[in-house]
Amino acid sequence: MNVVLRGITKDYLNLMVEEGYANTESEAIRLAIVYFGKEHLNKEIELINKKLDYIDAEAKAGRRKVLDSKEALGEYEKYLK
Repeated sequence: MNVVLRGITKDYLNLMVEEGYANTESEAIRLAIVYFGKEHLNKEIELINKKLDYIDAEAKAGRRKVLDSKEALGEYEKYLK
């Protein structure tokens, strides 16, 4: 894969290497991708877990009906093994 960077992105890339955060431009790009993933993508998982916890609390309090597998599958329950 080839990536062409210009302007501020190229400046940041060069600075990451010059300052010693990365040994090469490729390593700097990998570090940036990992940082992005940790900062932004894991938050989505955190929000999903909070929503699931909320649903569980509602179910335990009796404000939400929880279906067992037979109820959820209806006529397709016969395909359960």
